[in-house]
Amino acid sequence: MTHNYEEKELYYPDGTVMYRGGVKKNDFGHDIYDGKGTLFDQDGELLFEGEFANHMKQGNGIMYLKGQMIYQGEFIQNKKQGNGILYKDGHIYYEGHFRNDLMDGYGILYYEEDLIAPFLELRAQYPHLDQPQYEGDFVHGMKKGKGKQYYPNGFLQYEGDFIWNHMQGAGKLYYAPETPSAEELASGVSTLQYEGYFFEDTKHGKGKIYSRLGVLEAEGQFKEDAMTGHGTLYYASGQACYIGELLNGEKHGRGDYFNENGKIIYSGEFINGERLRITPEIEREIEKLQQQLDNLVGLPNAKKELHNLINFIKIQSLRVDHGLTSFPITYHLVFSGNPGTGKTTVARIIGQIYKHLGVLSSGHFVETDRAGLVAGYVGQTALKVQEVVNKAKGGVLFIDEAYSLVNDKQDAFGKEAIDSLLKAMEDLRDDLVVIVAGYTELMEEFLLANPGFKSRFNHFVQFDNFSTEELYDIFAMLCKNNDYQYEEAFANHMRDQLHKIPIESIPNFSNGRYIRNLFEKLVTIQSNRLIQQNNITKQELMTFAEDDILLGITENLFDNTF
Repeated sequence: MTHNYEEKELYYPDGTVMYRGGVKKNDFGHDIYDGKGTLFDQDGELLFEGEFANHMKQGNGIMYLKGQMIYQGEFIQNKKQGNGILYKDGHIYYEGHFRNDLMDGYGILYYEEDLIAPFLELRAQYPHLDQPQYEGDFVHGMKKGKGKQYYPNGFLQYEGDFIWNHMQGAGKLYYAPETPSAEELASGVSTLQYEGYFFEDTKHGKGKIYSRLGVLEAEGQFKEDAMTGHGTLYYASGQACYIGELLNGEKHGRGDYFNENGKIIYSGEFINGERLRITPEIEREIEKLQQQLDNLVGLPNAKKELHNLINFIKIQSLRVDHGLTSFPITYHLVFSGNPGTGKTTVARIIGQIYKHLGVLSSGHFVETDRAGLVAGYVGQTALKVQEVVNKAKGGVLFIDEAYSLVNDKQDAFGKEAIDSLLKAMEDLRDDLVVIVAGYTELMEEFLLANPGFKSRFNHFVQFDNFSTEELYDIFAMLCKNNDYQYEEAFANHMRDQLHKIPIESIPNFSNGRYIRNLFEKLVTIQSNRLIQQNNITKQELMTFAEDDILLGITENLFDNTF
C-alpha cells in the first residue's frame, strides 16, 4: 500500500464530477476516497460530504437526497453508526444513536410538522410542552425498551416498556387533555388513565384503570383493551362495587356485588353486566326441574329440603332487588341413606336448579368415590383431588360412599384427600357444590372425622327406604318408561311379593336398585318365553304375562335380588 495522499476530483464517464476531496492510491494503483471529501450523483446533486477512509464513509458526514439533507452524524464503514440526526422533508425526524444504519440505542423521534401545527401556539406558550413524539430506547430501527411517548400537543401519553414499536410490557397511559387544567399545563401530564401491562398497544394483562378525575374505577385482568377475567370494580368512594369475573369490561360470570357500605348484597352469576335474575323463562326451567323431582317416587325429605333452598334463594334475590343484603349460606349437602334411594338422581337435578338460580355457573354433574380421589402414594392424592375438583368446577361434585375416605385414623391417604377437598371447597366456595353420600350411620362418623366438615355441611337430607307401595310405583314407572305393560293378575302377584319383603330388617337394602334388578330379570324371563314362538306380535313384545312372574317366584327371584 502506498500512502501518497492528494486532493483531486474524480469523474463519471460522461465527465460529470463524481467526487472532490482527499484520495490515495490502493495496492492496484487506483484512486480511493480517503480524508474529507464530497460525493455527487450524475446529475451533479450533492450526495455526501464528510470523512472517508479506504473508500468508505468513516467519521462525521452529511447525507443528501435530491439536494435535501437526510442524515448528519457519524459513520463506520459506510453505515450510519454512532450519534446522528435523521431528517424528513427538511425537518429533524430522529436524533440519537445508530448501529448498522438503523436507529439503535437511546434516541428521540419527532412528530411531522403538520401533526403538531395546531399546537404550535400552546407549545410556544409553555416551552416544557415542546416535546417529541418519543424518547427512549431503540433496537434495529424500532422502539424497544424503556421510553416515553407524547401526544401531538406535548402532553405525556405513555411511559413504560416498548417492543418493536408497540407499547408492550409494563407502563402507564395518560388521558389526552382536551381542556387541560392549570395544574396539567404546568406539569405537562394529564390524569393517569391506566397503569399495568400492554400488548401491541392494547391493555393486556394485569392493570388498573382510572376516571378522568383520577379515581380508581377498576383493577384486574385486561385483554385487548377491555377487562376480561377476574377483576374488581369500584364506586367513586373507593369502595369495591363488584369482585368477580368480567368479559369485555362487563360483569360476566361468577362474582360478588357490594353496596356502598361494603356489604355483599349478591353473590352468584352475572350475564352481560347484570346479575342473573329469575326471569319468567328461568322460572319455567326451574318449574320443569321441580316437576322432575316431584315426579320421583317417595323422597319426601329431599323434596322438602330442595323446595326450602329454592324458596330461600328466590327471596334473597328479591332482597337484592331492594338493595338489601343477601344472607350467605353454604349449599353443600349431606345425603344419607341406603343404596338405591335416589341420591344420585336428586343430586343431578339439584345441579341444574342451582345453575338456573345463579348458585352455580354450569350445574354439570361429576360423580366420584374414594378410588377417584385417593392415589397410591403420599403427595399424589392432592393432585388427584385437584383434577376431580377442576372437572366439577361450576357444578356438583357427588362423592358416593364418602365415609370410605376415613377408614381409620391411620389412613394418611384418606386424610390427605379430605384436607385437599376442604381446601378446594374454600377456594371455589362460590362455584362448586359438594354433595357427600352414604349409609346413615357411617356418614355420621364421617362428619365427625374432621372439624372442617361442620362449617361446610349444614344441610342434611335423609333418604329413607322406599315403602312396598313406593317400590311397586317404581316398577310401574320402569315399565312405562321402557314400553312394557301387564295385566291385573301380574300386578297382584307383584304387590303380594313386594309386601312380603322385610324392608326394615334387611341390612343395606338396595331399594330402587332392587326393583331395577327385578325388572331386568323379568325382562329376561319374558325374552326366554317369547323366543320359543315362531311369530311374535308387538303386543306380546310389550307384555309381561302372569306366567313370567310365576316362574320368577318359583326361581326365588324376589329373594335373590336384594
